[in-house]
Amino acid sequence: MLIKNFFIAFLIFFNVVACAKNTWIVKDIQFKGLKNFSQNEALKNIVFNIGNEISQNDINNSIKSLFKTGRFEDIQVFSSEKTLVFNIRERPIISDVVVSGNYIVKNSILDAFLKNLNIKKGSSFNDYFINVFIKTIETFYCDLGRYKPSVKILKTFSKNNIVNLKILINEGLPIKINNIKILGIQHFPTEKIISLFKLKDHRSWWNFLDKCTYSPKQLNSDLEHLKDFYLNHGYFNFHLNSKKVDFFQNNNKVNIIINISEGKKYRISDFFINGNVFPYEKLIKSFIKINRNEVYSKEKIDFIVNKTIRFLSEKGYINASIEVDPKIDYEKKTIVLNFNMDFKNRFSVKRIRFVGNEITQDDVLRREMKQIEGKYFNVKLVELGKKLLENTKYFSNVEIITKLNSRKSNQVDIIYKVKEQSTGSINFGLGYGVDSGTSFNTSFSQENILGSGNSVKASFIKNNNQKYADISMSYPYLFSNNSVDFNTRFFYNDFKYNFNSISNTIKNTYGFESNLGLLVNNANRVNFGFGYTHNGINNKAKKIGSILEENTLLDTTIFLKNSVVDDFTLNYSWIYNSLEYFYFPISGNQTYFGGKNTVPGSDNNFYKTVLDSEEYIPLNKEKSFIFLSHIYMGIGNSFDKEKLPFYENFYAGSGNNIRGFRMNTIGPKTIYNDTDLKDCVGYKKNNNVCESIDSIGGNLTLVSNLELIVPLPFIKDKYSKFLRASLFFDFGNVWDTQSDDMKNINSFSFLKDNIFNDIYSSVGLSLQWFSPIGPLVFSYGIPLQKNKNYQLEQFQFNFGKNW
Repeated sequence: MLIKNFFIAFLIFFNVVACAKNTWIVKDIQFKGLKNFSQNEALKNIVFNIGNEISQNDINNSIKSLFKTGRFEDIQVFSSEKTLVFNIRERPIISDVVVSGNYIVKNSILDAFLKNLNIKKGSSFNDYFINVFIKTIETFYCDLGRYKPSVKILKTFSKNNIVNLKILINEGLPIKINNIKILGIQHFPTEKIISLFKLKDHRSWWNFLDKCTYSPKQLNSDLEHLKDFYLNHGYFNFHLNSKKVDFFQNNNKVNIIINISEGKKYRISDFFINGNVFPYEKLIKSFIKINRNEVYSKEKIDFIVNKTIRFLSEKGYINASIEVDPKIDYEKKTIVLNFNMDFKNRFSVKRIRFVGNEITQDDVLRREMKQIEGKYFNVKLVELGKKLLENTKYFSNVEIITKLNSRKSNQVDIIYKVKEQSTGSINFGLGYGVDSGTSFNTSFSQENILGSGNSVKASFIKNNNQKYADISMSYPYLFSNNSVDFNTRFFYNDFKYNFNSISNTIKNTYGFESNLGLLVNNANRVNFGFGYTHNGINNKAKKIGSILEENTLLDTTIFLKNSVVDDFTLNYSWIYNSLEYFYFPISGNQTYFGGKNTVPGSDNNFYKTVLDSEEYIPLNKEKSFIFLSHIYMGIGNSFDKEKLPFYENFYAGSGNNIRGFRMNTIGPKTIYNDTDLKDCVGYKKNNNVCESIDSIGGNLTLVSNLELIVPLPFIKDKYSKFLRASLFFDFGNVWDTQSDDMKNINSFSFLKDNIFNDIYSSVGLSLQWFSPIGPLVFSYGIPLQKNKNYQLEQFQFNFGKNW
């Protein structure tokens, strides 16, 4: 043992002496070959200075440090009389990079990729990164299905070791599919299997834009889809034997040959749940809806697994795992499924935090949370919090981050990362009308005052016919229980009705409306409120009548007298909202049912009710084709023998119009007798009757809009949330059931008997764009059914959401 220790000590001493002998003091450092890299910069990248005692290791480390700069191709070191000489060959400096020949890929994408590889002006030229760029781009084009793409880089060297790069891209020709053949099909029609492929060897009659081009990436995706199809139909032993892509010699065409083995169809004989699943065993069994002797389906099994994991994540088991272990009987062609479940740990929520809310107060976000701190984690409530934050419209993006504290604590932190967006706007408008003259309007809105979550809106209009002001305030959470909101509105309107060219009625209105909203659940809300309206009517009109159909003059002439009317109303509504996405929904329903009626003490005695509902039904799995059904119904009437006040009438306006017709032209019109014909500005009928262009409205309306929302061609899927198109069919009308010849007819009977005899309808195309300034809707409608005095406006443009 003593000899061994002595021997080790001797070796250590020998190495120390040897190393000592290989050190020396450097008296000078020189660099040769530098052109674009200064000597001072080089000195900063070595690990010693003049006068230091150095070894060979110091020199090696200095060489490594210089290479790390990426500026040198070769470095050699020589020593002479304690002077070190670094003989260096620099890499050329790139002075310019020019790309040409690319049409499919944008320059901005290529420029970003070149910068990531440090192939840019002022950087050192490196053949390795050049080769990476060439190989990546050529592979990319091959994946797109291009025939013999190539990338060449021309290098032009100049003095001072400068190089100009010109990148020439030949994107190649699209590879056309000549034929797709699948061998081994036995249990399905060949056409059915071929239809599973997105790659096609011929165009369908309905898809003339299909290019039938080959893509290796798409072929692999199609083969995965083919495999899933067989596994979902019981063919557990399906196997892809081979795939062969034969390129035509000197041609951009291919034949694709796929060889498969379908195997036999298997059925499920039984299933078992393994693991400690108490106390959820009964519920989990209810998820596994598998009948004995049922055909094996991978898709159904995956659905069961995902549904069960989702259920467990709602109970706090966020790391639960389920492994499906099939036991196969090859003779009987049966499978026993074992669902091996491991719940692992149950987690509770320690803290909920918010990041990114610079303006919005923390409590405004926190009151939207349904997940409670200290309770078990529930993924459903956590995701609901994200949806509710998005519904506030204060944020352009909301992201959920789940952070585990430690394995021992079984606690998680939930972080909502939000990106605030502008919630205020000021708008000014200027317009001109023949009757109203120059019109000024302005509006102001702030949805999130000082981050409090409260909102205020105001709008003002001034022209020859109208002076209008409206101010409203909203308090989403009036009390601490987060289920009651309060809204109030004050308004003033001085409006002149031009019933014909020589008469008018001036109505001066002011009042207020206030209501409380009660949140029933996440989808339902009810509102109750009270309103007061003062109407001062100054009538300068002569005679006013109305017609329901052409050539039908009502017998009774109505006189509007000067009067002051005070109405007190009870307001109520129910709102249901299950829409997925706010501006461009893809599924769900939104329904508004509300109304108002006067209460004792009012000068008028009437009621009004409105139903406004829209349903979005996805027609395919991707939710790119959607059927929209929208219906708007309204009815108003008096409780006594008087008529519904004319200023409470329904009109075919922006929210319930039939596209293709100018707004407020559908429905009953004002007619003038023969004494007014000299000043008539509308249509003449039978040489002694003149009818107005605009409608005076009615007490009953029904408008329906049916739309097929379709994806726009040539538009990427990621833009579908901002831009989409639809084919529409609109129909409806506005009626007056209170005229003398209709006074004994029930409104609903009138609607039933006359809906097909007195109706407007149109078909057309609509384009919706969620622009930076808000939703924009363009439509072109073609009227189908109309009377002789319609007013067409086939192209229409709307701003904002009609709700």
